[in-house]
Amino acid sequence: MGFWEKMLGGHHGSRGGHGGGHGNSYGQGHGHRNDHGNGYPRQDDQGWGRSAPTPQASGGVACPQCKAMNAQGARFCSQCATSLVPASCGKCNGAVPAGARFCSQCGNPVG
Repeated sequence: MGFWEKMLGGHHGSRGGHGGGHGNSYGQGHGHRNDHGNGYPRQDDQGWGRSAPTPQASGGVACPQCKAMNAQGARFCSQCATSLVPASCGKCNGAVPAGARFCSQCGNPVG
């Protein structure tokens, strides 16, 4: 066994090492055993380098700007600092949702 074969563990050509070289059985080339080398099986619905989204507890408030979930009662987004408190109409004092151009109570333009 040469210097490079010792350094690389005999992957290319020998039957020893990690799983016996290239493709010794379906899905097990280089000895990956259908995982990413970290002990966790690959999830086909996950993007490369991304973890699966974690479910958020219900009752939180989604930021209208960045869509991050925030705790119930939060006044500002913890990710982008957008105000989570709805604006109020200057004419009737009704709540105006973020992004609305007119008050849904009296029709007054919101600007």
